[in-house]
Formats: sequence, C-alpha cells, structure tokens
Amino acid sequence: MARVAKRQIVGLILILVLVPSLGAAQLQVGPADKIDGGVNWTTQLVTATGRGVPPPNAVSAAQGRALAITAATVLARAALLENIKGVVIEGQTTVQNAMVSNSVVQQRVSGVIRGAAILNTRELSDGSVEVTVGIPAKGELAEIVIPSVPRPPAPATPPAPAPVTPVTPAPTAPPRPAPAVTYTGLVVDARGLSVRPAMAPKIVSEGGQEVYGFSVVDRNWVIQHGMAGYSKDLVAAQAHERVTDRPITVKARGAAGANKTDVVISNDDAALLLASGQHLAFLEKARVMLVVD
Repeated sequence: MARVAKRQIVGLILILVLVPSLGAAQLQVGPADKIDGGVNWTTQLVTATGRGVPPPNAVSAAQGRALAITAATVLARAALLENIKGVVIEGQTTVQNAMVSNSVVQQRVSGVIRGAAILNTRELSDGSVEVTVGIPAKGELAEIVIPSVPRPPAPATPPAPAPVTPVTPAPTAPPRPAPAVTYTGLVVDARGLSVRPAMAPKIVSEGGQEVYGFSVVDRNWVIQHGMAGYSKDLVAAQAHERVTDRPITVKARGAAGANKTDVVISNDDAALLLASGQHLAFLEKARVMLVVD
C-alpha cells in the first residue's frame, strides 16, 4: 500500500512539472475534477480554479487530502494556461498567437505557469478540494508577450529656410485653447460599445490617428503598470488612484481593431489631448482608465 501511495505522489509531481505541455483533458485525476477561471481586468489578475478528489486507495485522510490538493493545483495551472492563451495583447494578437509563433515565448509562458501562486484552497463538503491559482497580467507575463515597439525617432533639425517675401496670411480658425486645469489622468467612458480589455489597448481618433499607445508611453512602463486600468463603474474609475484626483473624462465613440480592444474617441477630444502637451503629460505615465461593460 505504501508503495502505491508513493507512486501516486511521484506521478502527480511529474504531471505538475510537465503541465504546460499537456492539454487539460489529459489531466483528469478523478471523475469529480473540474476546471474554471478567468481574467479580472480591474485587478489585472488572471486566475483559474481546479478541483481534486482524494483517491479511493489513499492510506489515510491526510494523504488523501494532500493528493487532492496536488491534483487540484495541477488542474488549476492547466486551466490557467488556457485562460492566458485567450488574453488579447493588442489589436488581433492573443497570447496564444505569440506562443505559436515563437517557441521561446511558449517556453517562458510555461515557466510562468509553473510558478503561479496558489491564491486560495477550499475544502468542500464532499471531501474534494478546490485550489485557485493566479498570475498578474502585468510584470513578468507582460514582459514576455508584449512586443518590443521602437519609439518614433526624434525629428531632425530642419535646415534654415531661404528668405522669402512676406505675405499676409489668410485668416484661420483660432487654435483650440489648452485646458486651464492641469489634469492628472484620462478616463474614457466606453460603455455600450462592446470594447474588449487587452494588455496594450490603444486610443485612436475617428480619423484613425493614434492618440494613446506605444507612441506615447514607454514599453517598460506598460510592463510594470499596464497600458490602462479597467473598471465597470464610471465614478469608481474617476476616483481610481491610477488617475489620481483631477482626471479628464471623455466619451468613446466606438471600438476598433479585429478584437475591438482599441477605443475610438471624437476628433475634437483627440485634438485636445494631442495639443495639450504639458497639461496632459500624464499619458506618458499610463494614467488612463477605460470604463467598459
């Protein structure tokens, strides 16, 4: 009996080590085992839950519980891998796309899964155990999957213009004035537009001009803090510490991109953001909240 138990433990440990290369259907430890989980974009945490049952031939209740926890952890990490694969990075690219196209990315993501923290362990009335594991969508995972995007080069100093005969300029509309308030963040109300959260969303104008993205914020900052925060409540977003105490709020006009992860704002709001310079420097610090359904 002891040898059987020992073989069970060794087998489960081997599964746990190899879990990233196995499908969830191959990890059925008992008839009552199940898998679930998801992504909380408000906390930027990817989680998954696995349920394990004590094997009938366990030599003691303690050993049965330990084996059930191990089985549940294996299942939870397998489910976590599936959840992570479905996360949209930007545009039409998901983590799964990045893993398929790059074996190094696949290996590194698998390593992150192996180190996923156990967030909660819960014993159920039927003797089974549920284990929830999770990893942040920013930090190490973001560093692996978010592509390196070169910043646009600084404009070259133009040559001195040749002398020209002065002419009277035609009258033009006065430029839109910069805001009198120094804002500390941007809140975009994108409710009702089916905007999907992503690791690196963009904000674009109705004319397609990028207002906010890697052209504004540095990739390293995005890795550490995320490109934007998400909320389902406008008031909560406006009070979020990410945008501090004086955010500007604009209403989105639509969703863009194959996965509808980019947010479209009006040309007027885009012009305000692009022309405000020092008043809206918070964009460089990714102080952006998106309110979605």
